[in-house]
Amino acid sequence: MALIQLKYKGASEIVGSDEVGLLFLTTLDETLQLTIVCERDMIRQFVLRQAQKVPTDRMLPEVLWHVISGLSESQFQIIISNVHDGQYTVILYHNDSLMTVPMRASDAVLFSMVSHIPILIDEKLLRSQAVPYHSGSHGVAIPVNVLSREMLQKALDRAIADENYEEASHIRDEIRRRNNQH
Repeated sequence: MALIQLKYKGASEIVGSDEVGLLFLTTLDETLQLTIVCERDMIRQFVLRQAQKVPTDRMLPEVLWHVISGLSESQFQIIISNVHDGQYTVILYHNDSLMTVPMRASDAVLFSMVSHIPILIDEKLLRSQAVPYHSGSHGVAIPVNVLSREMLQKALDRAIADENYEEASHIRDEIRRRNNQH
């Protein structure tokens, strides 16, 4: 599996949604962007660390990293390897012991921000999920396969109400594909 390194680029709330936010990762050369859907509360964690107005050294991610890094001089990696049922499959990987620990994608990005552990993604997955990155862009495309079932249903209802039947068909196909997997 060929791996490509990503870097955290930013976080944003979704206009009109009280529950959901977006995390943006780019390739190191900033040509491709990967978007991760997360809870709005997670966005606050990124804002706290970026603003640097509130001390975060006693918050759980920082404390855990302090403990982990004190126990091991080995290297870690965060690897995004797949997407299943609207969620990226992510692991924290320890290079020496080969131990893997599953993580939520948003937690993995936050942990990377705190620890400077590199985030890597399977190249094929990146090519299928990423969109071109444009600095200063005001909109973003999100693949439907990373949306929750609830978000898909809301998007389908909105597409039908807006009479955007092509988009509705695409969303319906994703819902059916997921239902057939279970």
